[in-house]
Amino acid sequence: MGLLSGFRNPHNLPVKTCAHCGRPFCWRRKWARSWDEVKYCSKGCKHRAQKTPANICAAASVEDEF
Repeated sequence: MGLLSGFRNPHNLPVKTCAHCGRPFCWRRKWARSWDEVKYCSKGCKHRAQKTPANICAAASVEDEF
């Protein structure tokens, strides 16, 4: 039996580290076209990462005023 042309060995998938939680995550077919731009392992991490810096900056500016 030969290898299927569309078969991808799950042990050889590229891995990245999530920019928010730091956990490793593997390549997924839905990210095939945009793998270079993928930074987060999930929508939840992306949402929390975008929400967190704004809150930190806002809190810092309020503390600086007093």
